[in-house]
Amino acid sequence: MQLHLQGHRGARGNRPENTFSSIEFAIDCLVDSIETDLHLCADEQVVLFHDHFFSLPQSNHHFQINEFNLQALQAVFKNVPSKNERFPLQEFIIGPLSSIYCKRHNLNCWAPPTLDQFFDFVDFYAGEEGKTFGKTLAQQKAAALLSFDLEIKQLPFLQCKSEIILHIIKEQIANRKSQNRIILRSFDHTILKQAKKLLPDCTLGLLTDGTIQVDIIREMIDTGASLFCPKFDTLNKNVILEMHRNHFKILPWTANNPTQWNKLQYLGVDGITTDFPQAFRIWQSPKTQKR
Repeated sequence: MQLHLQGHRGARGNRPENTFSSIEFAIDCLVDSIETDLHLCADEQVVLFHDHFFSLPQSNHHFQINEFNLQALQAVFKNVPSKNERFPLQEFIIGPLSSIYCKRHNLNCWAPPTLDQFFDFVDFYAGEEGKTFGKTLAQQKAAALLSFDLEIKQLPFLQCKSEIILHIIKEQIANRKSQNRIILRSFDHTILKQAKKLLPDCTLGLLTDGTIQVDIIREMIDTGASLFCPKFDTLNKNVILEMHRNHFKILPWTANNPTQWNKLQYLGVDGITTDFPQAFRIWQSPKTQKR
């Protein structure tokens, strides 16, 4: 069975994370899902952003996402992002579909999209515009079937709470009838229990980093999660066998090279989250051909 391929924040290794360009590049690579993090602006717009804060070049000050309304936040990111030293292969290229989508909607291509824009852009890719701008049938099918893996963080010292984000997700996916394409993940068990009540048709993913020893099967059952999302280097064969015995799937984060992918495939995971979906597909193709 072919491994589920998840693009991390789009395709963070190749394009600036959580941008239209990164999302487009990930779908070009035929990802099965895209993982991203959600935060609230001051006007309760949900945006794709990893941290609850950001800093500007030549400034040591941290700005909170929830201090800005959407318009102000997106204006901050009007320039090409700074080079990310962790990802030297990252290119600052605006994809053709990203370019036309942003022009039509008067958006800044480098600004973090809202959750609604994320959904809309994927539909745009899967539709006639995607075909017009050279996307293949396989790529458009990937967009049409794409799962949205949304991480929600509980930050008690901030005014914006996770419940607000969950209610916004519920409203937006109800309008699109896309409940079966939504994964909600969190390290916070309380959030997953809230999500189970509010969004019972969505898949839930329990995040772990291996630092706290708990009865993970019990935690999966208690939270209602069906997807186990551990840090990739904390896994072993026994954990995976126990997960599969209990009918849970395993999608570890974030493995970025063939050595790691080979080990995880040997261990028996169901999918892999990576910053490099293009390299993953190249690694995967000879294995697929051999089968």
